[in-house]
Amino acid sequence: MYPAKNGDAFLITENSSKPTAILIDGGYAITFQKWISPDLKHLAHLGHTLDLVVATHIDADHVAGLLEFFKVNGNSQAPKLIQVENVWHNSLRSLGSLTETIGNLTVDDKDLLSEIRRRGYPMPAGPEVEPVEISARQGSSLAALLLGGEYFWNAGNGTQSINSEEAPKLNLPDDIRIRVIGPSVARLEELRRQWVADLRRLGFTGKIGEDDVFDDAFEFLCAYDALRAAVQAQPTTISASTTLSLGDVYQSDNSVTNGSSIALIVELGSSRLLFLGDSWAEDIEAELRALPDATFPIVFDAIKISHHGSLHNTSPALLELIDSPIFLISSSGERHNHPDLEVLRAIVDRPSTFRRHLYFNYTTLASQQMHHYTAATGAEFSIYENATDWIDIEVREE
Repeated sequence: MYPAKNGDAFLITENSSKPTAILIDGGYAITFQKWISPDLKHLAHLGHTLDLVVATHIDADHVAGLLEFFKVNGNSQAPKLIQVENVWHNSLRSLGSLTETIGNLTVDDKDLLSEIRRRGYPMPAGPEVEPVEISARQGSSLAALLLGGEYFWNAGNGTQSINSEEAPKLNLPDDIRIRVIGPSVARLEELRRQWVADLRRLGFTGKIGEDDVFDDAFEFLCAYDALRAAVQAQPTTISASTTLSLGDVYQSDNSVTNGSSIALIVELGSSRLLFLGDSWAEDIEAELRALPDATFPIVFDAIKISHHGSLHNTSPALLELIDSPIFLISSSGERHNHPDLEVLRAIVDRPSTFRRHLYFNYTTLASQQMHHYTAATGAEFSIYENATDWIDIEVREE
């Protein structure tokens, strides 16, 4: 779990006859340069490849580091850093063919698209912005880099979507199984409709088509939508002495960008991991309840909590369905004050036959408060802060 500021970046490796490596999100450009890149260089030196790279959704705190990675890596046929076997990323061309064609754009339309491209992705949170972030913000979208680099993207050239209803096949070793539990096709269609509406609202009057300029405009505008939705959803800070429960304060997320997050159950050998991106709790609840032969709660070997521990993305109903001895909470607390204390308390308050271990990649106000908290049921838990090195997952005996 890398130090990704207010974002996400995870590298999963599993030692077997053919070692596996999966990168889920990339934080910001500085996250890649300082921390992810050395690990990938080490993997490449050992002769390993990246079996899968996942961009869970279009939000700068998840994909800016991946932009930097694919810029550095270059063409997939002659990668400068490491070979990448599969990439999952839902961009404009992944969401179904557009009914419109490009047509002739007016001068104003071209100027608007140029300005959207120039602005690029939002800046990371924090008082100081490194020059590398300013550089990474502008330029190509992730879609453009994947197309230009000829990567095996969404089981082809990116024209399929990664969704919970029909995920493309992966070329992976037999002991690796990945089940997509989000987003639904309907959520992706909502994202596309919102983007079209945003483009029209900004004054675009021409026809929209499948051109690189629209790929860029799609990703950059979606990233700003995600930022705006997060700011609007900012909860009121609640003191450590509050008696309010998660049930008292929970309000479901309404960010369409977050709703488009790729959420995964990753099975490596006999271990089972749950990575939720920034997904909506209600969507994950529905997908889990639809799993064949599922008994609840499903105990995973590790769970990456949705949306950095926001109270808008972990509901009491979802916590009735999932549990784990290891919870991963990725956030520095910058910009949105994640994670929320109510979520952390709700995780540990449930009765349990095993000790829960909560890993934070930064020290935050909420993580500090948890050191002084006693679970309502007496369930045991441990708190680990600044956990940015390897976290060993021990397979739990059933």
